[in-house]
Amino acid sequence: MTLDGIVKRDFPPGYSIADLLIVIACAAILLAAAVPGINRLHQEWILWGTARILETSMQWGRMHAVASNAPLVFHADADRHEFYWVDASSQEICADTRRQLPRGIRFAATPKRPLRFYPHGNAAPAGTYTVSGDASSYSMVITPGGRIRIQRD
Repeated sequence: MTLDGIVKRDFPPGYSIADLLIVIACAAILLAAAVPGINRLHQEWILWGTARILETSMQWGRMHAVASNAPLVFHADADRHEFYWVDASSQEICADTRRQLPRGIRFAATPKRPLRFYPHGNAAPAGTYTVSGDASSYSMVITPGGRIRIQRD
């Protein structure tokens, strides 16, 4: 006890307000430096995912043409930012094949004529579909034999 009747307590050493402000300022500087990199990484992942969805759709179209023994036509609508498969004989859109490209992703290049997969798995005309965004672009290369290859541009 002290002379005034007040108990003196010994507090463990801690951080002052100045120390906490310095730590918060350093964290804010690091966060401000990291945000552009995180945003670019996010855009790159969205573009990569879109390219993989397009590749998967191409593989599905090829396998469906082989399994159904009927040709399928792939349509990429650059204006609407979507793609879908059409039955070559009936001209009907195949159920659940219409896909929208994510915001900020677009078809940068498509062949002049729509891609068609035939029952033997081959494709005509062979061509390249390119999807691009702010981060970069990916190309889907389809050979006349029906092989599908994805590459980063």
